[in-house]
Order: sequence, then C-alpha cells, then structure tokens
Amino acid sequence: MKQMDVYHNSFDPKYREPFGAAPKGSNVTLTIDVPNRQNVSRVVLHYIYDKTDKEHTIEMDVYSEEHQNNSFEATIEMPEEPQLVWYYFEIVTKDKSFYYGRVNIEESGEGTLYEQVPPSWQITVYDADYDTPSWWRHSTMYQIFPDRFYREGPPDLSKAPKTSLMHSHWENDPYYIRDEDGGVVRWDFFGGTLQGIIQKLDYIQSLGTTVIYLNPIFEAESNHRYDTGDYHSIDPLLGTKEDFEELIRKAEGLGMEVMLDGVFNHTGSNSIYFNQKGEYDSLGAYQSQDSPYYPWYQFHSFPDEYEAWWGVGTLPTINKDEKSFQNFLIHDKDSVLKTWQKSGLNHWRLDVADELTDDIIRQIYQQIKQKNSSSVLLGEVWEDATNKIGHGKRREYFLGGVLDSVMNYPLRDLMLGFVQGEVDALYIHRRLKTLQEHYPKANFFSLMNMLSSHDVERVLTMLDNFLPEEMEEEERKETIYAQVKALSLWLYVFPGVPSLYYGDEAGVTGGSDPDNRKPYPWGREDEELLSWYKTIGSWRKDHQALRTGSWNAYAPHQDIYAFERSIDNNVDYFGDEAANEHLIYVFNRNLHESIEFTLPARKGKWQHLENKKRIFKAKDDKLTLSLQPSESMLLRHMH
Repeated sequence: MKQMDVYHNSFDPKYREPFGAAPKGSNVTLTIDVPNRQNVSRVVLHYIYDKTDKEHTIEMDVYSEEHQNNSFEATIEMPEEPQLVWYYFEIVTKDKSFYYGRVNIEESGEGTLYEQVPPSWQITVYDADYDTPSWWRHSTMYQIFPDRFYREGPPDLSKAPKTSLMHSHWENDPYYIRDEDGGVVRWDFFGGTLQGIIQKLDYIQSLGTTVIYLNPIFEAESNHRYDTGDYHSIDPLLGTKEDFEELIRKAEGLGMEVMLDGVFNHTGSNSIYFNQKGEYDSLGAYQSQDSPYYPWYQFHSFPDEYEAWWGVGTLPTINKDEKSFQNFLIHDKDSVLKTWQKSGLNHWRLDVADELTDDIIRQIYQQIKQKNSSSVLLGEVWEDATNKIGHGKRREYFLGGVLDSVMNYPLRDLMLGFVQGEVDALYIHRRLKTLQEHYPKANFFSLMNMLSSHDVERVLTMLDNFLPEEMEEEERKETIYAQVKALSLWLYVFPGVPSLYYGDEAGVTGGSDPDNRKPYPWGREDEELLSWYKTIGSWRKDHQALRTGSWNAYAPHQDIYAFERSIDNNVDYFGDEAANEHLIYVFNRNLHESIEFTLPARKGKWQHLENKKRIFKAKDDKLTLSLQPSESMLLRHMH
C-alpha cells in the first residue's frame, strides 16, 4: 500500500470536524482517504478513552467513490466525562491490516502508515461550562522580581534577614555566597520595594501593561522568596500589607491588575510552620511531632530527614492532601487566599503546579472564582498542559475548573529553536498548530507567552550565544537587535498573553540564575529597545485582531514563518463584536540571505506598521514579499 494514497490530516476540517478540542458530549467526524484499488475490505476507526483505557472500534462508512480514492467517514460522540480521547485507523485488505497514525507522539496534522499499532491523534474533551475570563485574553503582562526593580533611598537593614548581604550599589551584579556543598549561606539583596513599584506604575503602564505579575513577596529568608516564612505577612524589606494594598489600588486606577506568585508546594525550613532555626515564635514541625504543622510535612527520620523540593533542604515539601493545610490555605475564615482576597488580590500564578494535585488546584480555583468570577489562576507548567503526566496520572489542567492558563514554555523553545536554526518553519508550523489543536480555544488564547523569565536565561544573552563567535561586533549587535525585535513582535501578535520580564525592554542581559535577576538599569536603558517595546505594546492595544482575532499560520519557506490575525463579519474569534481587521506577521530567520516568498492574502494594499510609507500590493489573493536577513514585519490590510 502506498503511503501517499492514504491520507488524514487532523488540522484540516475536511478530515476532522470540528478542528481541535471538543466539548464533552459533542460529536466529532473523522475522515480518511484510502485508495480503492488495494482490495480494501473495510476501514476501522479505533478510539480509546484515556480515563478507562477502554478501546472502542467503529467500522467507517464509504462516502465517496472516485476512480482513485475512497473516503471513509465515522462520527463519534465524545464522553460526558472530560478526558483525552485517542484515535487511529486500521485499513483491512484481503492479505493483511495496515495502520495509519500520527508521525510521532508530539505532532498532529498528517499521518503515516504503520504495520503495527501507531501513535494516536489526541482529542481533548473538556467541560465548556468553564471559560477563561474574557478580559485576560486581551491582557499584556509585565513580570517583576521585586528585590531588583526599584528602590528609593537606602534600604532599612534592620529588616533584612540575619544572613543577608545588602548591595550598596544598585548597578552591581547579583551573586550567591555558597558553602562547599553548594548551599547558599548568604543571600544578596538590592532592596527593591513595593513603594518602588508604585513609583514606577506610570512607566509600567507606558509599556501597554494590563497585568503586573510579581514573584513572591511574602516574608522569607532568601531574595527570591520561594522559601515562604509566613504566608500572611509581606516581607518587611519589601514593605507592608498597606503598601501592597496601595499597589493593587493604584494599579487598578491605571487599568492594571496584580497577579501574585503562590508557592504552595513547599515552605521555607526557616518558617513559622517548620521553624528549623527556631527564629519564629511557634512550635514548628521540625521542633516537635506535637506541632500543629507536623502533619504538613513528610519525615523519613525525624527531624533531619524529610521530603524536600528537589532535595533542597531549605524547601521542605508540603503534603497537599493534608486537610489542615488545605483549610489553612483555602477554607478557613482567615485562610491565605481569603486574607489576600480581602486586600484586593484576585489573581495567582501557582509555582510548580505539577507538584500540586489537581484536587487542591481545583479547590484554589473554586475559592478565587467564588469571590470574583473574573479572577485568573495560572500554573507553572513547562510542557503541553493537556497531556502532561505528573505523579503517575494524567493532569486535568485544561479539562475545566482547574487552571485558566499556563506558562507557554513550548512556544519559547520553538521560537528560540527557529532563530538558532535547529528547526525550520514547517516544523514550527506543525508544532504550534498541534498546540492549538490540543488546547481548548479559550485556553490557547490565554497562555502566558514569554521569552525570558526568572527561571531561564534572558533573551538577549540567548541570542548572543547562538551567533557564530567570528561575527564582527557591529554586525553581531545589529543581528541580535533585529532578532529580538522579530521575536518580541511575534510574542505580542501571537494568540495569548505576552509577558515582558522586567528589564528586557531596557536591554538587560543575563545567563542562568542569578545572572537573569539583575537590577533594572534606571537611567542606563537601551532607549531604542525601550521605544520598540512601547510601540508593540501600543499596537497590541490598538488592534483587537492581535488579541482575539483568528490565527492562521504559514511556512512559505524553511526560513520564513508567517501568520495572519484577522476579524471578519464584525465578530472576533470568540463571537464578540469587533471591527474587521487583517494583520500579517512575517519573519526571515536567515542570517545572511534575503528571501522572496508568496503568501495567501486578501487583495489590495498592505501597509508596513512600523514604516507606514512602505506599501505592498496583493494580487490574485497572493502577496509577494522580500525580507532582509533577520528582518520581520507586521503588515495591516488597508480597507
């Protein structure tokens, strides 16, 4: 049997209707083309429910008999319980059976023939009663590492942890002072404060920001504060509860929401709850098995051997199934969530969401939505969130009622892989289309898209490392600048919520932690880059199509990636009223060659958004463009 004659493409509504994730109880029609000259006696669709691992089969109907091919079709009803459904095809001939499935487990779209059971396509079956808040799809995020953003005057050293070291110069580079085992013995602080952030709210707003995401701000020993000492107190070095409430209030006055990092998988060893050093006025789990907090932790040999996050002794892991912890965090009258809800905080990013159970995430979700239905719950997940397996079971992040959003590290990896030359545009197209297919529509348009974060190298440093060492300094600088423009533009016009990591817009560089957490260079910014980020922030704000317009992607050449964002018939992708608009993003990742290519595009004039004098004309529904090395453009159709 010839490969080319058998065909199913999950991206094409002709072969899978409707495209993408499916609401529970809905119908999905699947079609496959099979040559009729091969003595095919029947074609069987195999589909498996993920939760029961139960396989169902259905004999497919022939619905067209052309002289070369038959098309076989079957409609299946999705289960009432949200889960993944997997499918593949079996082609039975007179002599043997062939199978048709995905080319590999990571990519959807077209399939290939196998002689054994193949990798299956995925249908995400979700509960459509849950939706992400619509305001979130329109937002633009700014991420701040609080110690490093802005300080006024000298910090109050009396409020710093005993083991700390305070930088006298804001321009210093951060560093760790470690012992011979690699443990940090002294944390370095720069003294950024919540009042410092308040002082800079106008600046943050000028970038087009509508959400400020703060890394942890609760009392802790370290500068990153992922080792919580007290969930009910703001770290005194950063300010007070009143400062935090003022920040939320003033940000809101400027049209910005505040999201906080919630570290609920582990506490600090130096905390009210564990109290290893005895610095808190509490009976900690480390001190006594009679401690009210003792059941929160898992001791292998009391008190010095206990479960800790990645084996880091200063981060003892919490048993999330422990009811007293769940009540403390969620349900008690003065629970952590309720306390900060009273202060006006509605949105959380869950640190290491994979380490939390779906059950506790669901409880957090219900509590924040109960108080304010437009609250957003975002999880730190590094892979495809629909088929992630954690703690031995499939995670239910996007099946409904668990998470609204996750950090889109797969997009970041693909963007950087493309610039680096590791993968071509067709690969990017297939992988991003697969992500769109797997994610319910509302979630795909709600992902936190970023190039840098506190956990990865900064984008400028990554790009610098990708370039050949022998490249001349001036050319190197120009290339990195063109690439960062191309990638940031891609980020701001792609479906989802673009997130800008503080300082990226000012030209901050930095390798891995702690180098990626340098202080913001006030007064020493890269003005050209800063102006660029303000520009793309305003484009996103001014053009609704860039937020909730349809998304169609193209790979016209291995080095060219392109996509269109569009609104037609005065309704956006979610059925909301919106002005008609069409914009096309194009990027040539080739370092040395200009490339000419053709894209499908509505006829008429297309204007370069950055340089409005440049106008391109589409003929016969095709647009021919030429891009310089590393050049990118955003074009808008002129009505």
